[in-house]
Amino acid sequence: MKSNPKLRFIITAYVLIALAVSFLLYGIYMFLSSSVDEKMKDYEQRKQYRQSQDSKKNRSANEKCSNCHSGMKGFEASHTPEIIGCTPCHLGNAASDKKEIAHAGMVLFPGNLSNAEQTCGQKGCHPQMIARMQNNIMNTMNGVVSVDKWVFGEGTSPTDKSPVQLIGNSPAEKHLRNLCASCHLSNEKTELGPITELSRGGGCLACHLNYTPDAESELAEYLKKKKSNADISLHPQINLNVTNRHCFGCHSRSGRISLSYDGWHETILKPEDVKGKIGFRVLDDGRVVQQIKKDVHSEKGMICVDCHTSYEIMGDGTYALHKEEQMKVQCVDCHLIEQPKTQKLAEFDFESKKIAELLNIGDSKKNYLTTIKNGFPFVNVFYESGIAKLIKKSTTETVRIKSPANVCTEGKAHKELSCNTCHNSWTPQCVGCHTEYDENSSMYDLLANKEANGEWLEFGKNFFAEPATLGVKEQKNSNGKITRVIDEFTPGMILTIDKMDGSNKIFKRLFAPGFSHTIRKEARSCESCHNNPLALGYGRGKLEYKIFGASGSWLFTPQFPIIKSDGLPEDAWIGFLKEGKKNSATREYARPFSVLEQKRILTVGSCLICHKSDTPIMNAAILDFPKVIKLKSQKCVLPSW
Repeated sequence: MKSNPKLRFIITAYVLIALAVSFLLYGIYMFLSSSVDEKMKDYEQRKQYRQSQDSKKNRSANEKCSNCHSGMKGFEASHTPEIIGCTPCHLGNAASDKKEIAHAGMVLFPGNLSNAEQTCGQKGCHPQMIARMQNNIMNTMNGVVSVDKWVFGEGTSPTDKSPVQLIGNSPAEKHLRNLCASCHLSNEKTELGPITELSRGGGCLACHLNYTPDAESELAEYLKKKKSNADISLHPQINLNVTNRHCFGCHSRSGRISLSYDGWHETILKPEDVKGKIGFRVLDDGRVVQQIKKDVHSEKGMICVDCHTSYEIMGDGTYALHKEEQMKVQCVDCHLIEQPKTQKLAEFDFESKKIAELLNIGDSKKNYLTTIKNGFPFVNVFYESGIAKLIKKSTTETVRIKSPANVCTEGKAHKELSCNTCHNSWTPQCVGCHTEYDENSSMYDLLANKEANGEWLEFGKNFFAEPATLGVKEQKNSNGKITRVIDEFTPGMILTIDKMDGSNKIFKRLFAPGFSHTIRKEARSCESCHNNPLALGYGRGKLEYKIFGASGSWLFTPQFPIIKSDGLPEDAWIGFLKEGKKNSATREYARPFSVLEQKRILTVGSCLICHKSDTPIMNAAILDFPKVIKLKSQKCVLPSW
């Protein structure tokens, strides 16, 4: 019997249609299931919260704490003893009026991560936070630990899972204990007082503890005269007033973000060098910083939490291996380049809605922007009449957010550039570090909080506040497609390490991706990238374009001496028109420019010798450089490679 082609075609078509419909229905089912799960989770959180308030009111009515502490005041509305009592925070036995029994099992600092599950994270308060805080990179310090161990040759990758809480006493781990390990949330707060420049750790208190000026004065008097606890009448507040001071203690170190944001640059000067000089400041730890140019957001009165959301700062529960994995906010979330996605207040998850309520900035009529990466709402950024607007959390002032200029989004030339590549005005950089171990000295173990034998010593030589070096981030997305971004980098370490075990010295030349938080409206000029040896990775020096008849050549003379260990200038990332070496960055996905990329950048640079960046022809080159090159005159001399 002959087969019927027409019948075969019809049957095949029906099968394909049936499969397509099945996949569609399955997709709808999964979407609805996910949506229902989220709604049920949100509902349960709200239900638990309501039940807990009733439970706490009953408990507070039976507490006898006020028999001794009746004059205590200063609480903010959400944490008053009348609403939640004393024991949910401080534990103990409030049913007894005898001090020894009542104070048994109390904690002086609720919110330290050693007790957070029983205090701040108990059922009905903030239980959803605990797992998130455990996985929070501000608690694990994962990237700091994994890179340090990798540099010392003790780790297989700069992206290993390496929480600071599990480190031992190897050379790398002792190096961390000596110099780095205080900046994690598990580090206990053990002394009374507000958050200062010297504060490190403290769990929930690191961000949410606040003293009023009167409470601070009373505490100072109490500590001076060593009065009884019963003489303290003003309780510090636990609230959402998260100021830049809360961030400063940890984030003024390492990448120096807290310093840079407010326009301060660390120097190698000593306090006595700047006594009486304008434009300098001595930090509480003795470091001397110099005033440079502020980030425009700082200049406009914005604080850190105006941009950084709760699901970013505290994490979303996922274990982050590096800081950028936990970061969810991007410039284009607010500086819109396309129609944004929005949410009404009623659509907010429980946490976001509660924050909006406590900050008194929620409005049921507004359309709030959401982050592109994870879809969570900005509680203080809304969309109105085609314009994004931000409510400053510190003042509740509303300001308009401008969209990027056309030059940022049009054309082919800069489509792979990150926003900060052009708009970060300067980046803190250090060159020429040396680290050695002195076994005869002693150190303070920042993880164990006690003295220990041996000490790691660091010696810095050069600090700079200049535009960043540029490089490439290449990552494969879930679809297998490689995304390529040109971004800013800074010397993560160009240093020599004398290991404590007496083995050979380690030399490393590694650049790290960064975001220096020195954004300005005005962007880098074309010349500052295409004609700048520092931007290309060659280091500081003289980059010249020489024309010999009908051919041109680029020449580079370095400013810093050549290091014997790898034959490169002391401040360089790569050699002039040379390929970068493997493992030359603190991330596996990051690298310096290839030779081909360097040649492309310098070809544009040769045009900029005659045609400045603000001329019509270079504006046209941003849109389509290959097209412009075809129009070059006989006077134009391009490089001969």
